[in-house]
Amino acid sequence: MHCHVSTNSMVCLATTLLLVLVSSSFAFAPLPLVHGTISASTRSTSARHAVLSIDNEATFDQTISANKMVVIDYSTTWCGPCKVIAPKFDELSNKYTQATFVKVIGDASPEASKLMKREGVRSVPSFHYFVNGEKVDVVNGANAEAIEAAISKHVMAVSG
Repeated sequence: MHCHVSTNSMVCLATTLLLVLVSSSFAFAPLPLVHGTISASTRSTSARHAVLSIDNEATFDQTISANKMVVIDYSTTWCGPCKVIAPKFDELSNKYTQATFVKVIGDASPEASKLMKREGVRSVPSFHYFVNGEKVDVVNGANAEAIEAAISKHVMAVSG
């Protein structure tokens, strides 16, 4: 399930209320907001890997070009399915440490909104996959199995 960016947020929230109520555990910790350059030291070297939060085109472009595989989660603060899938995205970032995981929250700033438009995001959540700087896949909606299948497929291609 996903919400169209142009859809009234109340309509979207009403249709996803059941999903939110069914989900029993949420971890809504704020993400680290990344400005400027991204370096290897930005990522944790422990078993837990951070999801980077990016809100501008320059940092986005640098992250895409500096990493072999990048998984982008485009979302908004008002999107119910985005909130439901967020803990799974965090979990996947810990499981697939070969990839860099990034979150772009479209309504967090005008720059983030501009970035989502540039990247062709028309509904949220939307997951875009980049390998060696090229977009190779897109999964729309909060479908955990499809999101992980795309990650697994592209991680194997990069690793193998």
